[in-house]
Amino acid sequence: MVVLAFIALSVSAQKKYTLRVNPDVENKMVQNLSIVLDIDFDGKNFLTDLSMKFDMTNRAKKDSLFLFDVICTEIKAKVDMDGMKMNYDSKNPGSDELSKQMRITFGKITNKTIKFSLDQLGAPSGITLPEGDDDFPFEKSIYIATQLPKQAIGIGDSWTTKGVSNQSGAVNETKMTLVEVNEHGYKINVEGKILTGAKQVGYIRGFCVLDKKTCMTKIIDLTSASMMLNTKMKSFIKYN
Repeated sequence: MVVLAFIALSVSAQKKYTLRVNPDVENKMVQNLSIVLDIDFDGKNFLTDLSMKFDMTNRAKKDSLFLFDVICTEIKAKVDMDGMKMNYDSKNPGSDELSKQMRITFGKITNKTIKFSLDQLGAPSGITLPEGDDDFPFEKSIYIATQLPKQAIGIGDSWTTKGVSNQSGAVNETKMTLVEVNEHGYKINVEGKILTGAKQVGYIRGFCVLDKKTCMTKIIDLTSASMMLNTKMKSFIKYN
């Protein structure tokens, strides 16, 4: 029995998985995204607690790309700007001046279609925003996809990805490690650096889970922290 168990564990450890995005066409996925941003700047603290609900649908496959529509159906936000507090709910927006200003910002993506493409390795492209890039209030990367390795991988194998913040210009260099495979999906540990030039200014830690059938990201739990230009920022991101 001990020998058989050892053989089974060895075979499991050696098994390789080829991860490729393969979403169902016209199958709407409802996703929830929660972002907490804690920013200290010039002795003042700004805290934002944001939750968003999305409908995400793969409309078609063209050549080697999957064409997605994303609609943000609901946004809730709690903001504390160094003691000045504001709340916003897209389903029940307030009529005061601060709520109107928040509605202008968040209204740019609420109930409007954002289009983008994914290739089989999860790399996004062709992002089309309803208000144009300059007016978009958040990082494009909030529409989260996990970039997959070209090679087949086994438990304990790692690969690296890189991304650039469209707001700060910082580079995220991330190490992804496959740590578990079960009926629910592929669990991947995430450990990364935030860089400006060759200097590390922060870190990223957490995990994500890919759907077993489609390799679409269905769970994300990440913490990041950075210090740039006298601004200290910590973020907590959850996606499910």
